[in-house]
Amino acid sequence: MVAVATVKPKFIIGHFDGHGVGTVATRARSLGVPAERVYSKFPVTGPEQLPSYIDEHFHVLAQHDVEIIDIPVNLKDPGTFINAVNRLAASTPAALYDHHATSRQFAAQMLARVVIFGSGVEMAEALVDRENLMLAFVGVVSDRDSSILSRIPRDEVEGELLPLANKLDIIVRQDAEKAVRDLASTADPIAYIRGVSAGYPPEALARQVEVRRKGANTVLVDMTRMPAQQVAGWGWKVMELVALQHGADYVVAVAEGFDRQASQHVPTVMVIKYWLSERPSPRPILAPVLGRVAIGHDNAFSVHAADAYDARSLAERVFDELEPAPP
Repeated sequence: MVAVATVKPKFIIGHFDGHGVGTVATRARSLGVPAERVYSKFPVTGPEQLPSYIDEHFHVLAQHDVEIIDIPVNLKDPGTFINAVNRLAASTPAALYDHHATSRQFAAQMLARVVIFGSGVEMAEALVDRENLMLAFVGVVSDRDSSILSRIPRDEVEGELLPLANKLDIIVRQDAEKAVRDLASTADPIAYIRGVSAGYPPEALARQVEVRRKGANTVLVDMTRMPAQQVAGWGWKVMELVALQHGADYVVAVAEGFDRQASQHVPTVMVIKYWLSERPSPRPILAPVLGRVAIGHDNAFSVHAADAYDARSLAERVFDELEPAPP
């Protein structure tokens, strides 16, 4: 008598941001996975807490074919992350789908099937059927992944997908768990997102921003009138909106940022490159000017200043350095 292998039902876990939620929801829709077997939740399904989630729900997960989507290996503690995934993969089929290049170095250490895609667009097209691809692309835009321009013109991205991605950001920040299950099960997920009535906070906050200087490709703004809590939650998105409104490649801001070492808010200079700009990343350009630690990545980072005067002076120097930057 030939034994028949039992196919386990899918269970999909995803990162709690707009990209993770959008991809998980579209993957579930494409595979016919019911909403009760998808899960995204802040901060549980982030790189730091995923191992604890796997351990706490191991008995349930082991009864499923598990997919982990858009959750990169925790670079601060890769061993704990890898061990948790390996314990799961030793007991049940498991796959990790990601687009973060930092995860690639750990792929050989995992028992799970690991696929690291070159971009969010590549991941969407590999995991999602054509009928649900637009929602997946909204998730890609929510992640500010410029690879979307390889499929959709910039005017359509900014005019159609970006407003949807901003609304997706709102519902995900409110409740990622509810958002992913609603999007996985609703008849028309794009209409669901369009129906979000809450305003996009950066639009109101941008009115509190004072433009101090505007050049051909760089804008310098003062965000010190914004509450520090709002700067922490929405500051980068406010700067992005300023870039979009002024057609700028770079935005430099003076704000109140939180210094974790000092456990207090301090004058801070924030710098971004608009995510669809083709200009070079600002941090390498500015390295000789900064002369201090920059927190973040090459396209969006902050620098703590000694005082308000130091912050304004540094912001002016950064503006002057970026403004003539070559295309």
